[in-house]
Amino acid sequence: MSIQHSFSGSILCIRNEASVFLFDKETIDHNPYHQAKQLGPTGKRLDYITWHQHHMFMAQTLKEMSPLSEEKACGCYIVDQEHYQIASGFSGQLDSSEPDISCSHAIFVALLRMQRVGKSGENCVMYTSRFPECAECIKRIREAKISKIVYWVDDNDDGEEDKDVLEIDGVTCEKYSPMRRISIDFHDGRG
Repeated sequence: MSIQHSFSGSILCIRNEASVFLFDKETIDHNPYHQAKQLGPTGKRLDYITWHQHHMFMAQTLKEMSPLSEEKACGCYIVDQEHYQIASGFSGQLDSSEPDISCSHAIFVALLRMQRVGKSGENCVMYTSRFPECAECIKRIREAKISKIVYWVDDNDDGEEDKDVLEIDGVTCEKYSPMRRISIDFHDGRG
């Protein structure tokens, strides 16, 4: 289905094969879904999300892309100190029968992508929906010199031992504490 839009003066026309909608600028400006968000004393919106929340949201979104079962699905999102995305991945994304692929965990996928583009993990933070669960992922994190891991859940039986090993190498491990529910409704175009 194709959607077309055009302006004529202060009138917005949106049409597809089945319908035509006309909106005038005054109606759009007074629509409660288009009004400005409430501002705090500093002039910032009160409902904005932090970088920390954004990055974990991205890891959780990547987890949803995994074809694996809920118990095995994982997402990983790596950012630098300026919050730029360095690499990302989700479990089941790679075929572990490929050469130089020893596992298909989200963390391995993201670190492999980071390595392939020649990026270093120094001063980078890894956001993951699940704490690393295999020796290969732990080894790769240490080699990449990731400075911090923020994880949603730790269902790794050896999690405490792995955290100790990582922290000896200077990797800080932090359990994410959700502050609020964040959701995006892709069916509702009101933003």
